[in-house]
Parts: sequence; C-alpha cells; structure tokens
Amino acid sequence: MKLAWKELKYNKKKYLLVEMILVLMIFMVLFLSGLANGLGRAVSSAIDNVDAKNFIISEDSENLITVSNLSTEDYEMIRDKTQNNVAVLNMQRMYILKSGEESKINLTYFAIDTESFILPKITEGTAFIDTDSENTIVLNDSFKEEGIIIGDIVEDSSTGIKMTVVGFTSDEMYGHTPVGFISIKTYIDIRKELNPNYELQYNAIAVQGENIEEINIDGVKVVDKGTIIENIPGYSAEQTTIKMILWVLVVISAAILGVFFYVITIQKEKQFGVLKAIGMEMKELTNFIVSQVIMLALIGVVFGNALAFGIASILPSSMPFYLKVSSACSISVIFILISILCSIISTRKVAKVDPMITIGGGNE
Repeated sequence: MKLAWKELKYNKKKYLLVEMILVLMIFMVLFLSGLANGLGRAVSSAIDNVDAKNFIISEDSENLITVSNLSTEDYEMIRDKTQNNVAVLNMQRMYILKSGEESKINLTYFAIDTESFILPKITEGTAFIDTDSENTIVLNDSFKEEGIIIGDIVEDSSTGIKMTVVGFTSDEMYGHTPVGFISIKTYIDIRKELNPNYELQYNAIAVQGENIEEINIDGVKVVDKGTIIENIPGYSAEQTTIKMILWVLVVISAAILGVFFYVITIQKEKQFGVLKAIGMEMKELTNFIVSQVIMLALIGVVFGNALAFGIASILPSSMPFYLKVSSACSISVIFILISILCSIISTRKVAKVDPMITIGGGNE
C-alpha cells in the first residue's frame, strides 16, 4: 500500500489525468441515475409519498388508478370491514390560472380528506383551512417558479372556481405534472360546476396497515403501491429505457477502465521486471497493483459523488432529478468492484513478465 501511494505521488501528473477520467465516468453514471430516478419520481412521487402500502381500486380498472371508480357505499363498507386506517383519494388533471393572468398552468388535483394520513408534509405555509366561503389549495413547490406565493388566488380554468394558496409541499408529482392538493369539498364544487348531476365517487382508497384479508367486497380489489405505480401510463416503458441506457453506460465504463489499467500496466513492464529481479513475489506485485487501483477508484468515487450531489443541489426544482444516497452508494460500490476486477485481469500481463528479458530489452 505504501509503495502504491508513493508511486501515485511521484507520477502525480500522469495519474491526475487518469483520476479526472475516473471522476467524469462515475459522475456520468450517477447523473444518469439521478435522471432515471427523477423521471420516475416525476411520474409517481405523489403516489409513492402516500404513507400506505396498499390501495383499494375497482376490479375493472386494470390497476389504473385514474380509471377506478368507488362509490361512497364502497368506502363505508371498506371502512367497516377493516381495523386499518383508510383514506379516500380523487385525482383529476386540470389547468389553473394565476389571478390576473391568462396563461394556463398544468397540474393534477389530488382531492383528499384534509384530516387523513394522505395529507402531504407542508414545507411552507399551512395545511387546509377550508371554510364554506373559501376554497384553499396546497401546491407543489415547483409552482413557485411560476411566481405563485402563499396568499395568491388561483383559479380553476374550467370552472372559474377560485382557491387561495395556503401552503407548499415538495416532491409531489404525478404523470410529469405537479400536484395541487385540495379538499374533497373543493373537488365536489369543481365537479358539480362541470356537471350539476355529479355524484361523489373515489378513484382509490389508501389502506394504512397490514391486515387486508378482511377487505373482501365484490367489485373492488386490494393492490400494493408498487403495482399502482407500475401501471401509471408511461412509467414502465420510460424506466426500462433509461435503466437500459444506465447499465450500458456502466458496461462501457468498465471497458474503459479495463483499457486504462491494462495500458498503465504495460507502461510499467520494465518496473515490474526490476521488482521481480530483486525478489518481489507475484503476490506482492498483485497487492501493489490492486492497492493502487483501489486508491484511484476511491478518490474517483469521492469526487464523482461530490460533483453529482453538488450539481443536484443547484438544479431547479422543476427539473426531474432525484439522486438517492442508496443509489449512489450502490453505483459507487459497483464502480470500485469493476475497477478491482479490471486491475486483477491486468495482473495476468505482469505474471508473464520475464525480468531478464524485460531488463535486457529483449521484448522491444
């Protein structure tokens, strides 16, 4: 290990260039991972953030939460049949207008019971304070980029119903649109304005708990959160494509690393010949090569992660980027393991070095 570190310091200019390549490669993989996770969150985070493992939807919905319809009678039966906490959810993609402006802003309404566990974490302002005379809304913080602040009045573009912005939440997206949380009362007002004969129905009922066996009602079924997310239109195809690109990049990075370490090994062939001639065993040479590669890989991982998380911290909230620490750790470990594997492969060249021939220049 000491010998490996001394050589790195002695040839610091050469190894600095190698290190820059390593940093850029780990950064590219991490950044693409962040984009993959970000695009996935842009489709599903509002569902994923719900503190429930299961959802109840209509049996004929084919696991599409937006086409599911549950009656108020279904909700009452479900609530009576289980000891778990249950909460209703309605979803509607619409447009809103900022007061005094004409440009429409796309969003998805999440209509919830304002006292249920589906209530999002408020990052600024307060939760709902609906009254008979006023409707309120909690918006994803990406709406701040539209110039919306707490206290502003926004208007549903289809009905003209006005709502007061009372709070902001973060990382609440559905189908690539930011979410606006409204009360069931406000949702009924909007739907009745569009259709006076509207009768309240629910898209889904979230179940907070493990005991779901008793929920056995005709026309409804219990599905887990993962199934709901997988069936959001476009989610699976998008994630499959991006993850394929991610792993292709990992394979390409592995190939580049292999070439780098093999070339470095060839360049030091005479040095290894001398070390063999003075009695250094192959085991010690392997330890020297692998130790050097581990140090290079660790430095590359540290700076690559720092660069990726540093850039992530300054990206706008509207950009679909979500770099998880767990993903970064997994990618970093894989990167280090690939580096070690590549270095071990390159030691096969060292094992074939004949010190007499190498020192005497017989291989040139």
